[in-house]
Amino acid sequence: MRSYDPAAGYTVIGRAGAVQTHTESIGLSDGASITMLKGTETGQQLCLVLSDGKGHLVIVDGGQKTNAGYLARYIKAHGGKVDAWLLTHPHSDHVGALAVMLEQQKSGGLSDYAGISMGEIYHSFAPMDFYQREEEAYRLPMIEEIYRDIADYDQTKVHYNAPAGTLLDIGGIHIEIMNQAYQFSVDSGNNSSIVYKITIGGKTLLVTGDLPYEAAEQLLRDRGAEALRADIVQMAHHGQHGGSPAFYQAVSPEYVLWPTHQALWAQVNDGFSEEQETYTIALTKHWIDGLSVRRNFVMAEGDWTLN
Repeated sequence: MRSYDPAAGYTVIGRAGAVQTHTESIGLSDGASITMLKGTETGQQLCLVLSDGKGHLVIVDGGQKTNAGYLARYIKAHGGKVDAWLLTHPHSDHVGALAVMLEQQKSGGLSDYAGISMGEIYHSFAPMDFYQREEEAYRLPMIEEIYRDIADYDQTKVHYNAPAGTLLDIGGIHIEIMNQAYQFSVDSGNNSSIVYKITIGGKTLLVTGDLPYEAAEQLLRDRGAEALRADIVQMAHHGQHGGSPAFYQAVSPEYVLWPTHQALWAQVNDGFSEEQETYTIALTKHWIDGLSVRRNFVMAEGDWTLN
């Protein structure tokens, strides 16, 4: 187990610098892999690429607009075909890259984006009028943009508002949609995050998007602790202002993915408070340190591929 030292922070595996790539065996079977992409980003994003080892790719979110070129090249290097996109919520650090790729393919723009089969899109965003009423104004242009881009995409490949409990099988990747968008008036965009429970290579991964305290506690009540249990968890909201102690205890992961940039990861003494509106990464590290976690994988150090 990698323990947390409040003076020094978590042990981070890998090296700093320009794009670094790291591979770690966690016992996935059949050639399957889970990759958390950092690319050249210095800020936060969520971009996970899941491969069943048999030619099927599933992408979770995709990250910032500035990650689009890097992601496109990654897709081309892995066959050029995406089977499905699983979207958590419509914020720029999650769906920005997808927006760029859809727009470039529609316009016949940069060659980086040509020749990629984009596949199916699954999302259960809250209604636009909810975001217009409740979301922070600076976020609305991105939300409106991704709504337009998806509306302009081949509608036979778009799947809206799947009910909680919907099951998908994409090659060797099994997906359960755990909730529909919760509509809280506080932190409304993040609280609308969709959670996916994914079985790949014989292990389970819980994708949480930016799920804050309110939605995490609601999901725990709605689905129960056993339904949330998973071998691997993606830390909600990049490791700060996300989830709750009870939520992560229910998941009880062996491996933890932190889609966290360096400036955030380096904060070790801030926000040691149980108040839900103020806790930050120092406290979530403390929560995770109390679980039986074998390894933590941190985006700040580069791309991570788990196999």
